[in-house]
Amino acid sequence: MDKNLIYFLLILLFSSNVSINAQNFKVKEGTVSFKAKMPLNSYIGKSDDLQGAIDFKDGTLTFSVPVKSIKTDNEKRDGHMYELVKAEKNPNVFFEGEFIEDFNFEEKATQTLNVKGDFTLAGVTRKITIPIALKLVSEDTFQLIASWSLLITDYNLERPSIAFIKVNDKHDLSVEAILKKE
Repeated sequence: MDKNLIYFLLILLFSSNVSINAQNFKVKEGTVSFKAKMPLNSYIGKSDDLQGAIDFKDGTLTFSVPVKSIKTDNEKRDGHMYELVKAEKNPNVFFEGEFIEDFNFEEKATQTLNVKGDFTLAGVTRKITIPIALKLVSEDTFQLIASWSLLITDYNLERPSIAFIKVNDKHDLSVEAILKKE
């Protein structure tokens, strides 16, 4: 094989990886959910109105979800939740972070990377680290899955109660998304 052809193929191979690294990926579909537990009962809040992006060039990740898009299949409970987090004053839940590790575009398997950043709930922002599973599905599509727990009292939220039985402080959160190249 001609040396120039080999060089050309190597340049082509490396430039395709650089083009992926330099791209922004935006959420095309996604779901955010939380699970709240209490003795003898639990419930799930869910929203399909996830917005967000990954910028591999800057190594950043952002997500937001409108509070009033989160539903628990109980309108009364939803209303109490919106009051608790002061949804009128704080209409969105946000996460803005940076990847601690780099994504390996050569790897075909799912990679778990840690993202450290600011999570804002009910107007209170705390630094957290979230493990995020990322899989390159195609050259222009990623699948993202993340789950972590938080204490709602860390966000100055009072634990809701039903007939003097309080909801647990710890809530489990999860995000599932498909991101496409912009």
